[in-house]
Amino acid sequence: MPGATVLVTAQHKSGVASSVREWLADTEQRLVVWSSNRLEVPENAPEADVVLLEIEGMRTDHATATLAVRRRWPNSTLIAVSSTQWPPELLDAGLRPERVFSGAMFGFTADEVLDRADQLGLSLSWDEATALLDRVGTHAGFVDAVLRAAAARGSLDDEAVRAGCHEQAAHFAGSAAAGVFRPNGWHAVLVTARIGPMPRRTLLAVWGRDEVVRAALDNIMQSGFFIEDVERDRIELRPAIRAAVVERITREARLDDVDEAIADLAAKLLDAGHAGDGWAVVAELPGPRARMLTRYWWQLGEVDVSLARPWLEQAVQRDPAPALRVALARALVSVTSAGHSGCVPTADRHAARALLDEVGEQPGEVGIVAALLRGVLLRLEGRAHEALDLHEEIANTSDIADGPAASTIRANMLLQAGLSALDASRSDVSAARLSAAASLAHAAGHERFARFAHELMLFTAPEGVPMTSGFQARLDNLVGAQALSRPMRDVVALANALYAVDPTAMRDALAGPDSIDDPRVMAHVSLVLRTIAHGLLGTSELALRSIDLFEQENGAAAPALNQRVILAWARAEALAGDGRYEAAFEAISRIPEAAARLVPVDLLRARTHLRGGEPERAIASLASAAEPHGSGVLAVWSHIVLFLAYHAIGSESSLDVGRQHLQVAIVAAARSRPLLPFAAQGMGALNTTIAEAGGLALDPAGSRFVRELAHMRDELQRATSSTLALSDRERTVLRALVVADSTRDLAARLHVSPNTIKTQLRSIYRKLGVSSWADAVATARRVGLVE
Repeated sequence: MPGATVLVTAQHKSGVASSVREWLADTEQRLVVWSSNRLEVPENAPEADVVLLEIEGMRTDHATATLAVRRRWPNSTLIAVSSTQWPPELLDAGLRPERVFSGAMFGFTADEVLDRADQLGLSLSWDEATALLDRVGTHAGFVDAVLRAAAARGSLDDEAVRAGCHEQAAHFAGSAAAGVFRPNGWHAVLVTARIGPMPRRTLLAVWGRDEVVRAALDNIMQSGFFIEDVERDRIELRPAIRAAVVERITREARLDDVDEAIADLAAKLLDAGHAGDGWAVVAELPGPRARMLTRYWWQLGEVDVSLARPWLEQAVQRDPAPALRVALARALVSVTSAGHSGCVPTADRHAARALLDEVGEQPGEVGIVAALLRGVLLRLEGRAHEALDLHEEIANTSDIADGPAASTIRANMLLQAGLSALDASRSDVSAARLSAAASLAHAAGHERFARFAHELMLFTAPEGVPMTSGFQARLDNLVGAQALSRPMRDVVALANALYAVDPTAMRDALAGPDSIDDPRVMAHVSLVLRTIAHGLLGTSELALRSIDLFEQENGAAAPALNQRVILAWARAEALAGDGRYEAAFEAISRIPEAAARLVPVDLLRARTHLRGGEPERAIASLASAAEPHGSGVLAVWSHIVLFLAYHAIGSESSLDVGRQHLQVAIVAAARSRPLLPFAAQGMGALNTTIAEAGGLALDPAGSRFVRELAHMRDELQRATSSTLALSDRERTVLRALVVADSTRDLAARLHVSPNTIKTQLRSIYRKLGVSSWADAVATARRVGLVE
C-alpha cells in the first residue's frame, strides 16, 4: 500500500531483502535499499515505490535516519527490517508501523531448501532438507551458506555444514565489527556459544546487557538459532552454529576476553544468591570455574556433589588454597551438600581427614568450616556425643564477620549441631537447632538448605511430648512428604508404601539403595521400615540377614540410645515374621526402660505375644501401657491387636468384645486410611478381620474402607504368591482341592491316604494365610494359583 509502514523483526541476512526483490521482480515498481547508518538522504536519491530500510539499532541517530527516509519518500511503501525493535523516538514523532511481521516468516522451509538446492545444481532428498533445518535452524543466511558450500563440494555432508556455518559466523563477526549491528549482541552470541547448554533464566542473564540485546534475543529465538530441552530446562545454540561461533572465538583470539566476561557474569549471579545459575555458567569452562571455586568455595554446597567433587579434585591439584581443600572435604563427607547420597565410604572419610590435616588451624570462615567437618567425621565414627559437644561449642562461640558467606556458614553451624543431636538421642536439642538453621537459611534466600533442615526435623520431637503424640507426628510428617534429599526420599517412599500396603511400591523401595551413613538414625529408621516391608511380602529371612550385616558393619561404633531401640524393634519384627516368637520377645525385652518413650514398646510386646499364640498376654500388655494410645495410627493398631486377641480366645463374651474393638478400629481408620495395622499381623489375621467386618453395622465410609482392605489383601496375596514356597506337590493338591468335595474324595483323586492329605492341607493353609478349605480355594483363585 503506498505510504504504508511495515516492520519486519528479523536478524541480519535473514532473507527479507531477497524476498522483497522477488516480490517486485515481475512488477514495474522501483526499489531502494537503505540503511539507518546513513543519517541523511541526498536530494538526488532515486525515486522509489518501495524502500527497504535496515534499522541497525534503537539509538537516536537510527530514529533520525528513519524519519529522513520517510520525508524523502513519503508516498513509498516503507519496509523496515530491525533485529531489535521499533525505535521509541519514532513513536514520539508520530511514526509507527501499520503492520508487524516476524522474521521467522522469511526463514527457510523444507520446500524452499529443495528449491534453493535445485537452483544451485544440488540434488537433495526431503529427509536431507529437514535434517539440514534441524542442524542449523531456518535462518536464510545460514541455510543458504551451507547449501552453497554443499554445491561446491557436490554433497551435503558434515564438512559442508561446517564450512557454511563458519562462513556465516565470519560474516556476522565482520558485520558487528563494522557497526552494522550492535557489538553487544554479537558479544552475547560469543558468550552463549562458549557456555553451552544453560537454563533459560541463565540465558536471559547473558542477554540482559541492555534493551537492544534483549530485543535481539527474541528475534534470534524466532529464527531457530536455539534448541530447547524443556524437561531438563536447558537451551543452547544449535550445535553446528555453536561450533562455528566457538571456532570464530579462537580465530579472533578472543577466548580470554569471553572467559573474563563469563566469570564476571557468574560472579554477579553468585553475589545475588543465584548459586545454581552462577555455577551453571562456568560448569564446562575450567578457567572461569577455577577462579570462581577459590572465591566462592562456601557456595559449593548448592552444586550437586557429583559436579562439585570432580571440580574440586582438579582444583586442589593446581592450587594450594586451604579453602579449596575444605570445600572438597565437605563434598566428600557432608550430607548438607546438594545431591549427596547420604553414603560416606571409608575411603572418602580418610581423604577428608587428610585434607583437613593439610589445612590445619585456619582463621575466619575457612577455619570454622574445617572444625565443623572434623565434627562430622566424629559423628560418622559413631561418636555422636563428642560431635555434638564440638558442634555446640562452635555454634555458641564462633564469631563470623558479616559478609556474603556469613549466613550460609551460620546456618551450616546450626544444621551440623542439629544432625549431631539427632544421632546423640537429643531430639529436643536437634529440633531447636534444625528449626533455627531453617529460619536463618530461609531468611537469607538459601531455600534448598532451609528445606533440607525442615526435612530432618521430621525425625525430631520437642522435649516433653508424649510418646504416642511424638510417634504419630513423625508418621504424619513422613507419609506424603515431598522430600528433597536423596536419603529422605528413599525413607519417605518406603513409609508411603507401607502406610498404604502397596506391594509394588514396597518392592521398588526395597530394590533401592539402603546405605545411609549420616545421620545414622535415618539408617536405623530405614532398616525398621524395610524389615516391616519384608514381613508383609513374606521375606523376613532376608530382613534378618540385612540386620545381621548392618550390625556387623557398625560393630565398632557405639550406637546411641535411640539407635539401639530402633535396631531392637527391627530385629523383633524380623524374628516374629520368621516365626521365631520367643527370640522376638527377647529382642523387645532388651529395650531399656529409659527408651520406652521412643517407640510403642507395649504394642510391640502385644503383637509378638499374639503372633506367638498368647492372646491373653497380648491383652495384658496393652492394658498395662504407660500411655494409652488415644488416637492416630497407634490407636487403630491397638484396637486391631485387641480384636484379634479376643477373637483368638474364642468365648462368646470375648468375641463380642473383639467385635467392638474392630468396629472402633475401622471407624478410626476410615478417616486417615492407614492399612498397615490391619495387614501387619499376617495374612491369616487379615482374612479374619475382613470376614468379621462383614457382620458389623458400618456407615458408608466404614464399608468403603473394608472394601479397600479386601482389595489390599488381594493385591498383597498376588504379589507374594511367588514367595509362598508351595512345593510342586502342594500345588497339585491345591488344583485338586478346587474340584474335590471332601478330604476322602481328595485323597482318592491323588491316590494317598486321608492323613497325608490333612498334613498337606495344614501346610497349604499356613502358607496361604487361611484356615479353611473354602478360603484356600478362594485365595488360590484370587492370586492366580488355579484357574
